Amino acid sequence: MTVDIKGMANLLRDGVTMLSRNCPECGTPLFRLKSKEIVCKNCKRRVVIVPEGEEATAEAEMRLNSLEKAIVEKLVTLGQSMSYESDFKALRSLSELMDSLLGNLEKIRASRKA
Repeated sequence: MTVDIKGMANLLRDGVTMLSRNCPECGTPLFRLKSKEIVCKNCKRRVVIVPEGEEATAEAEMRLNSLEKAIVEKLVTLGQSMSYESDFKALRSLSELMDSLLGNLEKIRASRKA
């Protein structure tokens, strides 16, 4: 991977701050934009710096977000499947699965409030 030295120099020229921290992906220096956003010029992505003690909490929150998104997507798919289903046994099975997913979704959301 080639490093965009000219791009980094342009950022510095524009008044952006180069930080002492490196990108966790490519190892190049990170930059704090005037908007306070931290970016890697080389990877062209935003980076979030989490204080060491909060790292586990942030990772857990990301996992919960991912799980919540997956459950919501499955609920949407189940809802679509139910609208086309005419077999009552299959509808009951889909309904029970939907109820279970909704229960899990409630637990995830409740864990955030606790």
